[in-house]
Amino acid sequence: MSRICEICEKSYMRGNQVPRGIGRRVLRRTTKRQTPNLRYKKFTLNGNSVRLRICTSCLKRLRMGQGNNALVLTN
Repeated sequence: MSRICEICEKSYMRGNQVPRGIGRRVLRRTTKRQTPNLRYKKFTLNGNSVRLRICTSCLKRLRMGQGNNALVLTN
């Protein structure tokens, strides 16, 4: 299963990892892949228990009460 948030569809970010300590002559750059911080959480949706893979920023937004009103977080 791919590492994608099921609410906001956030996926990985790609960038260059630049070595430090050689001054201005940066010759080698390797590709760096940063993945989102995902968690499995159980929610109640229309009376049914659903397990979703969501990022922590969406989890924070749901706990603050600003997210989707149809989802209810269960512990």
